[in-house]
Amino acid sequence: MNRVLYLAPPLAVLLAAGLAAQPDETFVDTIDVQVVEVDAVVTDRRGRPVSGLKREDFELLVDGELVEIASFYEANVVGERPDRGNDQLESSQGAPARANEQFTVALYLDDANLLPSHRTRLLRRLVTAVEPWRTRNASFMLARFEHRLEVLVPPTRDLNKLVEGAAAIPKGSPRALQSSESARRYAIRSLIDSHEACLSMQFCRPCQDNWGELLSQARQYAANETTRAGVAVDGLADLVTTLAGVPGKKAVVYLTDGLPQRPGLSVLDYLGNQLCRDLRPNAPSEVAAEMVQYDEASRFNRLAAHANANRVTFYGLDAAGLRSAVGDIAVDSPALAPRFENTSLFAVNAQSGLQIVSAETGGKALVNANDLEILLDDVSSHLSASYSLGFQATPGKPGEIRQVSARLASHAARSRRIDYRRSYREKSLDERLAERLLSVAYLGATENPLAASVHFGSTEPQEENVHRLTVGVAVPAEAILALPLRGEETGWLRLWLMAVEQKTGTRTPVRQKSLLVGGVSGTDAINDAYRFEVAMDLASGSYQVAVGVRDEVTGVASLVREPVTVPSAGAADDDAPRP
Repeated sequence: MNRVLYLAPPLAVLLAAGLAAQPDETFVDTIDVQVVEVDAVVTDRRGRPVSGLKREDFELLVDGELVEIASFYEANVVGERPDRGNDQLESSQGAPARANEQFTVALYLDDANLLPSHRTRLLRRLVTAVEPWRTRNASFMLARFEHRLEVLVPPTRDLNKLVEGAAAIPKGSPRALQSSESARRYAIRSLIDSHEACLSMQFCRPCQDNWGELLSQARQYAANETTRAGVAVDGLADLVTTLAGVPGKKAVVYLTDGLPQRPGLSVLDYLGNQLCRDLRPNAPSEVAAEMVQYDEASRFNRLAAHANANRVTFYGLDAAGLRSAVGDIAVDSPALAPRFENTSLFAVNAQSGLQIVSAETGGKALVNANDLEILLDDVSSHLSASYSLGFQATPGKPGEIRQVSARLASHAARSRRIDYRRSYREKSLDERLAERLLSVAYLGATENPLAASVHFGSTEPQEENVHRLTVGVAVPAEAILALPLRGEETGWLRLWLMAVEQKTGTRTPVRQKSLLVGGVSGTDAINDAYRFEVAMDLASGSYQVAVGVRDEVTGVASLVREPVTVPSAGAADDDAPRP
């Protein structure tokens, strides 16, 4: 029985067992050619975007090897909205110039790591910050993460909806009850208390007899901060996954009180390089070894590779603004107060994760200035001249991270700087399809070239307030390309689906199966359409059911969603779900 589960960022959780046995024989070979687009921005020595560059002005390397730039175009993704019919112009390269490519800005509030006062200050600037974008070729969405990802405003060009959605957020909703700074102060205060307790004992040698206790306290703080950072990264990964089906480039404006690369760094530094430095000769080296154990750089790099594969660029904003480097812990002995260097180290470390994920995806981070308007201006100027360098990816292992390097040819360098996506993660076809379905379920990014339709049959009560819902899918036979197989015309479909509970945002795993249609061994068409039924076990509630159908011969896919309400387990057996 499949229950509705809370969001889990790893895509492996999304891909559940098939709905039915797979065909015993693959009757046609399909070629899945994936073109990876590396978005790059070129600026001069003054930081001004450089436009007008050509394909021959760039070089592209994957894992250190030069690759052919198979597709190239320049796009002003934040330019003025074009007149209808002028979206694409032929370039001298023979490919569409795409002067105004689709572009989406996702404002993302990390409410689990964002103090209410900081968030309020940011949202007050929202109206002013987005005003210049009203005439630009961009969509906006608003999302937040507390215990789960919540899409407050799906992608829209109506900025009034964005402003209204931000105003509707309850003022007391963030649960960042203890900021990273207050947690640090508490941890250092605890170390000082333990140190002074040892001093008060007759035979206790500070930083010798109580070293294990001190180190344990520092480790506990580092572990807690590592968990906090991990939750933040999981939320970002879920957002990136959800954006997979949104066309064009995506910029995530990430609003948080910090994303430390080495959680616990400042407390460990205080313990080894100040509190115990003169009392325990090996203290600096011992805490240095501990610091390495709490390093999140690899996690950030995996997140960046995931974002790069989905054409998502991060623009981070440290909502804490200008952080004070003045000693902030009052102690009886001034010598025990954290030094200026330690407080500065905490501030730099809190901003380091923002710097990493932004740089690795070709974006920027704004630190020491809690101003959303400045950051959105940076996004606009940074992307006013953007280039897409596409290459055909060679098959690799799913999940494998490939390193990408884009550079200007020697004749085009001339003191210019290039920002670009520095890696990407190999994805299987199943994962790419699951991500697109997720976008449909949460954002409504539907597309239906196969004219597929979804309907719901009756529900059957199971146990513990769970009903079995029958989901019917129909695809016109004329929309499917059939090929000769052993003297008969046969087609091959892939069906996958999931359900999202609208109130809580929880979802079922993605389930899928492959189907032969036509011929003797395949499903027959009824009234000129292929029809299938799938059973899903759901708790009572209101859902969006997202369904994908892919013609495996042509690669054409339809993604649709329909609302449905599942009754409570006490309802009659013949009660039908309410669309």
